[in-house]
Amino acid sequence: DGTNYLVWSRACKFAIGSRGYKGFLTGDTTKPIEAGPSQEKWETTYYLLMSYLTSSMDPGISRGYMLLDTAAAIWKTAETTYSHVGSKAQRYEIRKKIRETTQKELSVSQYYSIFKALW
Repeated sequence: DGTNYLVWSRACKFAIGSRGYKGFLTGDTTKPIEAGPSQEKWETTYYLLMSYLTSSMDPGISRGYMLLDTAAAIWKTAETTYSHVGSKAQRYEIRKKIRETTQKELSVSQYYSIFKALW
């Protein structure tokens, strides 16, 4: 629904980038031409990342991404659809969350962390 796109995209970048697969998101890593072990490894990684991206989405959202052909296509489409950084709707949502946030049982550092993440 777009309310957690920035957090979702950062988490995906960290998980995928830490394994050396960033090129699959950018489209820079292409399928090897010759059949063999390198092509099989590419396909295994390709399916793994496609699965990771779609399964980390809300089920209602992921259905719309199942027919895309590459991890890069999923990544770019999600970015185009949800990365409205600074949009009025996003600013409204952040202000609303700030107004609704209360300390209750949280420690000062936990409470601060919530505000820092929102700000």
